[in-house]
Amino acid sequence: MSVCLLTFFDIIVSYIRHNLRNEKYNLILWFPVCQCVGILTYFSLSFEPSCIFTISIFLLLSPILILIAILYRKYAILCIALIAVLIGFTASKLRTALLDTQILDKERYVKNIVAIVKDINDRGSYKQFLLSVSTISKSSPVIPAPPFVIPAGIQKKKIWIPALRAGMTPYRALDNIRISVRTKVEKGIKIGDQVKLSAKLFPLKIAPSEHAYDFARIAYYQKISATGFATSKIALHKKAEARKFQEYIESFRQYIYENLQQNIKKPHADIISALLIGKKDGIDQKTMDAIRDSGIAHLFAISGLHLSFVAGLFFIVFRNLFAISETLTLKYNTKKISAFLTILPTTFYLLITGMQISAQRAYIMVILVLVAIMIERKYRGLIAIAFAAAVILSVEPEAILKPGFQMSFSAVLALVASYQINANKLFKIKIMKYFVSIMISSVIASLATVPYTIYNFNYFSISGIITNLVAIPIVTLIIIPLGIIYVLLIPLGIEWIIAPFIERPIDSILYITNAIASLQYLVIPIRTFPTSSIIIITLGLLWLCLWERNWRFFGIFFIVLGICFSTAYKTPDILINADNVAAKESDNLLYSLTRKNRNFVVKTWAKQNGQNQILNHTKYSNPDKRLKYGCIYNKGNNKSVLLAYKKEDISENCDKVDLIIQLSEFNYSVCNTKTIKYADLETYGTHSIWLTNHEIKINKVRSNRPWHMLKN
Repeated sequence: MSVCLLTFFDIIVSYIRHNLRNEKYNLILWFPVCQCVGILTYFSLSFEPSCIFTISIFLLLSPILILIAILYRKYAILCIALIAVLIGFTASKLRTALLDTQILDKERYVKNIVAIVKDINDRGSYKQFLLSVSTISKSSPVIPAPPFVIPAGIQKKKIWIPALRAGMTPYRALDNIRISVRTKVEKGIKIGDQVKLSAKLFPLKIAPSEHAYDFARIAYYQKISATGFATSKIALHKKAEARKFQEYIESFRQYIYENLQQNIKKPHADIISALLIGKKDGIDQKTMDAIRDSGIAHLFAISGLHLSFVAGLFFIVFRNLFAISETLTLKYNTKKISAFLTILPTTFYLLITGMQISAQRAYIMVILVLVAIMIERKYRGLIAIAFAAAVILSVEPEAILKPGFQMSFSAVLALVASYQINANKLFKIKIMKYFVSIMISSVIASLATVPYTIYNFNYFSISGIITNLVAIPIVTLIIIPLGIIYVLLIPLGIEWIIAPFIERPIDSILYITNAIASLQYLVIPIRTFPTSSIIIITLGLLWLCLWERNWRFFGIFFIVLGICFSTAYKTPDILINADNVAAKESDNLLYSLTRKNRNFVVKTWAKQNGQNQILNHTKYSNPDKRLKYGCIYNKGNNKSVLLAYKKEDISENCDKVDLIIQLSEFNYSVCNTKTIKYADLETYGTHSIWLTNHEIKINKVRSNRPWHMLKN
């Protein structure tokens, strides 16, 4: 038996070595994949590793691995892979340490603070300001009781919150704050100006459940310390005397946005703003839901569609300008010069789009195309994707956790890897080729992004192919070209001429999206699945796309394996935090035990259980209730949970249950049964609870990482 196993093992090893030898030129494509392994290892830790220890390990192991790779060539691939893993892990730690965002830990009321405006978004019913908070003197008096008030007295550039009041070490300052403004805003406020206001500040919101979007982590890497709302007028304190480069860019972006708002009616102005410069905050929620449900949300992420159009436009313009002069055309290689000059407007366009992950990826790939023209080398799409991923992951390792990164790279990877499937072999009529190409591309991109859509948003839209067939030509051939022309005409003051021609095709897009979205059966809610499943599915997608030989089809096995893992996953039986309680009943649907059935947290719980909305437990009338007597939950196995609303619940049932959850603040007599205290719910956020025959499993959302700083 052992001999057979060894023989089988030798055959497998020989098969892998043979394929690796034949695909040695594709091995470089796996470098960013190994980076991802290091990054995911860092973010999966339950503790924050030491910065000195991490750098020391990197500096110690990297030379050793390089030396081994040089001396023992057969281990070179393994050594390079390990170096990439170390780079990913170390880059993640350095990024976290260098940002060192100071997070507000408790609700605070601040009065007459001065802040620098970094961004302004019009959300329809209110405005949203991103502010870099200025500060008052360390010696300024502080009202020592809530509401916490900071008096005026501007002397420095940070907002100093005393250690005893802010829960921070002495003289640690807040960074940026994001404020919702429904109060009056003084006219003439621009990005870079100083404003004066009072506001109520809140700590960053952590994820409402284990696999949900974690705003606290994302905000940490955006240097956002707190969110809140203005309680006073936003008054201009001081006009900016000199702006930083980024402030000039944001000011120009804001100028385009405001110009669009003035000349184009709503919501058309918000739609074109999203398509041109990536400002989609003004789109109302109903319209955004319709866009998402109809499967064309990808058009509103600045990506290769936009960057390639801009680069192609300027490349053609430069070439035609040079063609005017016969001397220049004969004396110089105007194609190379045009490619070089195209880099400048393409870079500028990237900056004014807000530098989304998809835009960064597309920009790097477009630049590589231009560089290939300049050095007269063949452009290889997969190499460009790998290079773009490696650069982005080195600079922003946290990008791997964002839906934009996952969906952008999976879609473009699948499209590039399947370029052999094209309409040229099927149709001779150009217009047929175009529409069939859109359909094929839409199918491929949709299939590649489906796992990430379900994992991040818990739904699947089957209408995307139909909608994209109509929307993509309208957006690419009409709206974006007209939008570019509109922007170019702004300096001449005649951009308003183009406005009516932009509004009409946007009317078509809105009509199509609303019509498709109204067909609710086309949007299927799907319950969440664990991170391990999406990692296995991703490995399958990478295996299928990055290799060229037949062994690439083993990727289908990994994809199927990941799907099997996801279907085997069981969602929690009980979800609970300080304000909300929900329990799964015998029909496997989640029922709310409180009256708060419409807040964001409860809606997220419902979506992750594959429901459109959560149900009220009072309406569950089946006799096989799991929640009995209104407070004891039992699935019919050996384990039960007590939901304790008052101390009498604990004293009466202490020895009859396996877990007690305290739902409000009260003192109770000593009980030896494992208890989740109300203070734990306030501190650690949502608790997910599973009941099995052997144990009760409990997962908490809040971790001991910098973006989840615990309350004191």
